Amino acid sequence: MKSFARTPLLLALALTLSACSQIDTGNVGVERTLGKVGSEALPAGVYFTLFKTVDEFTTKEVSFSLNDLTPKSRDNLTMKDVDLDIYFKTSPAAVPGLYVKYQGDVVMHRDIVNGGTKDLVIAFSRVSREAREAVYKAIAQLDATTMHTKRTELAEMVRAGLQAELDANDKGAFVVTAVNVRNLLTDPAIESAIRQRAETDQAIEKKRKEIELAKAEAERLVVEAEGAARANRIISESLTPALKEIKLAEIQRETAIAVAGKSGNTVLLNGNAQPLIPMR
Repeated sequence: MKSFARTPLLLALALTLSACSQIDTGNVGVERTLGKVGSEALPAGVYFTLFKTVDEFTTKEVSFSLNDLTPKSRDNLTMKDVDLDIYFKTSPAAVPGLYVKYQGDVVMHRDIVNGGTKDLVIAFSRVSREAREAVYKAIAQLDATTMHTKRTELAEMVRAGLQAELDANDKGAFVVTAVNVRNLLTDPAIESAIRQRAETDQAIEKKRKEIELAKAEAERLVVEAEGAARANRIISESLTPALKEIKLAEIQRETAIAVAGKSGNTVLLNGNAQPLIPMR
């Protein structure tokens, strides 16, 4: 008898549990009653859904990849392979309105990310389409021959362009958190041109440094010559007539001593200490 009495209670409990939906942390719920979508996002928690449906949407960061893109660069060269990762989040408060607007554009997280969850992602097709367009527009602003040196700049251009496009129709609904450029390959002919350009740039840089060194050496020599000329000028200007006579007498005296020092030479000096004729 007791087992029969517990049966209705167990059935009632099972029915109650089956009529409950749980919203996990980081997600929000959107309530639908007889096809009408609720205007408020439901926070994490457990909800009784016997007479209504609660769909669970993720508001955590979602990533997806764009692979094998072949956009054209600013110099009208077609890229061989461009691969990127896009990261974005959906504003919790915007989810109900987005659900009304994009009811046909809802996918499961695990359908776009390996190992993803069964949580729903709203307006994914629109976001991925705008992301692809942002990549093509960004690459069209860069030259293929130098693009490989500007990955960070390219990633920021894609992020900003995608954010602007999403805000144009759904202001504040999405936040593009990051863009990662994984692969950036050009045509083999372009790769060869890039290498040649790099070699040319290195040669130019080497020659420029040689010119700078030569210029610096020339300037050093000019400075030294100017310093020597200035010193000679100062010495010359500092000699008075009397001092010049003394210097001249010293030179004559040293010359006379040198001549007289040789065997058979005789040096006669007049009263002004001027040397006369050397005699043997």
